[in-house]
Amino acid sequence: MIKIDKTGKRPTILIKQGADKGKDKLLIETEKLKKDYLSNPAAYKTGKKKFSSDIYAHEDIKPALIEIQNGKCCFCESRITHITYGDVEHFRPKKAWTTISNRKYNYPGYYWLAYDWDNLFLSCQLCNQRYKRNMFPLVDESKRTFDHTCNLDDEEPLFVHPEKLAPEDHITFEGAFIKVKDGSLKGEATIKSLDLERIELYETRNEIYQLIEKLIKVYKLIPDIVPESVATKIEVRDELRKVLKPEYQYLNMIRANFGKEIQKILDDAI
Repeated sequence: MIKIDKTGKRPTILIKQGADKGKDKLLIETEKLKKDYLSNPAAYKTGKKKFSSDIYAHEDIKPALIEIQNGKCCFCESRITHITYGDVEHFRPKKAWTTISNRKYNYPGYYWLAYDWDNLFLSCQLCNQRYKRNMFPLVDESKRTFDHTCNLDDEEPLFVHPEKLAPEDHITFEGAFIKVKDGSLKGEATIKSLDLERIELYETRNEIYQLIEKLIKVYKLIPDIVPESVATKIEVRDELRKVLKPEYQYLNMIRANFGKEIQKILDDAI
């Protein structure tokens, strides 16, 4: 995981017809959900309420998330858009929620956040559909919020929030192996529940780890003697500069293992 910055990047979905012309559709639809719940709470508490993917996965929403997240999954940080469309993930589940120890559906979910921009992220299908699904554990379950009239700030999610928290404070790496940082309960719950240590992820991360390790070794072995050597060192340094860019996969892993060393190389006078 890596911190996602959505500041000032909210897409404005405009209703082109009717009395609401020019207004933000996400906000309008959210207010409708709140009013609907108050008039018909049973639909939400029994799981019969339907939510429109045409709204939370609107043609303006997903491209905005893809751009903000550089086409990477908000959880495993794999690049997904070149092989799949990706899912619009609700950090707080919209319809129902489960905990880590109990997969029984609890209703209602966070219905008032179904169309909330701050609750939407881009996720790969594996992280979203196989692992996270409706899971949303809290540090203290007694502070669970059950409807929009309660104070959401009373909750403390057990999963690392990809925007509000710095994932590197909770999750780190030793080589390509993902590790809990400083005994973080949030880091442990996130890694285990979303299976961020699964073998397929490790193998892909390890390929990148070994590539960067080789680039650094090559750079250090090239002598500063002849112009040809200097030119080669510059080429290798340019490659290393690329791996620290936001769009590169597994940036948290790269920074944890090589961040200081690569920065020292980039600052090296050739």
